[in-house]
Amino acid sequence: MTKRIVAFVICFMLLVGFVGSYSASGVTSRQEHGVELLWENVASIFLDMKFSNGIITSTGTVTGKSGTTAISATFILERRNTNGTFTEVDRWTANHGSITMLLSTSRSTRNQSAGTYRLSVIATVTRNGKLETVTGNHTTTFQ
Repeated sequence: MTKRIVAFVICFMLLVGFVGSYSASGVTSRQEHGVELLWENVASIFLDMKFSNGIITSTGTVTGKSGTTAISATFILERRNTNGTFTEVDRWTANHGSITMLLSTSRSTRNQSAGTYRLSVIATVTRNGKLETVTGNHTTTFQ
């Protein structure tokens, strides 16, 4: 009897811990506390940067799940300072509606030097009448 109670309490604590992590961080596809959390409306986010001759070409793709009717996103390119903080060097928005499941954008930012850059996205995806805001980022060091 005691073993069943202990097993029940452990299972309950694990379940509560999972739900707490899920709701506290929002719905993301990142690993948090060793648990893979999933987005409700978004199938994937892809972010990438390339550097050549002082130009950073940033690419971002947000793919919605079946039933997605609109995607809007703000992309932010930042450079890491010597003290470890980031300073914004470019920002742009992209929108796609009329029953689409894919938003893809690319942008070139000129007059940049080698260093560590972070490309972030904040996207709002509408699917089956529900809006979901998701975030993602990618950091790369260019020599």
